[in-house]
Amino acid sequence: MKLLKTILILAVFLFGIITILASLSYLSFDNAQNNKIHVKDSLKVYKENVCTDNPSNITCKENMYVECNGKKYEAPIITGYTVKEKVFVPEYVKIGCTQPTIIVEEKKLKGEEIASPYDRIKEEDVSTFSDFIKIDLKNAKWRKYIDSNSMDPLIDKAATTIEIKPEKMEDIHIGDIISYNVKDYDYSLVHRVVDIKEDENGIYFVTKGDNYWKEDQYKIRFSQVEGVIVGILY
Repeated sequence: MKLLKTILILAVFLFGIITILASLSYLSFDNAQNNKIHVKDSLKVYKENVCTDNPSNITCKENMYVECNGKKYEAPIITGYTVKEKVFVPEYVKIGCTQPTIIVEEKKLKGEEIASPYDRIKEEDVSTFSDFIKIDLKNAKWRKYIDSNSMDPLIDKAATTIEIKPEKMEDIHIGDIISYNVKDYDYSLVHRVVDIKEDENGIYFVTKGDNYWKEDQYKIRFSQVEGVIVGILY
């Protein structure tokens, strides 16, 4: 009886060892399959996918390593995605040949406060009736849109917006959505104000489309602003 019990324990132990070795071999093979080599801007780029399974979420990172001038830089490059509750958080980076520069942009997922449009329409300005609605606004105009996708999902091509002309620079706040004209464009742009800065030429507004990962390249002066969006109709 003791001999049989000893044999069973030994068999279970050997089975466990074989299972662990098989798993390690599979992981090594899987990692080898995930590693790919690409050529990007004369740089050798090595891609590697790594996933971590936690009880609350699954995190997948896509790392890239570059070889430049015969030297390897073990710095993560390009993009990675974090999967949490079916929400993808992009990370954007920039490649530099001699010294890779990492830039990370993450979408906030925890409900932190974000600058919103300034409140310009009060309750007393709105009157509703059985067959129409009245909003008391001065110097208002409406605007239609092309399908640029820059402000999706808030503003798309089927939407109509109502805007008013700001009287002075101080009427524009971070979080506002403004329409403005830019040189070489035959139509106006409508993006959100994400910052207000100043240079040797005075105050300017930094804008960004809600559906784009980086700020616009233009310095928007007050003279370029056509209106501030105060209403969106679907």
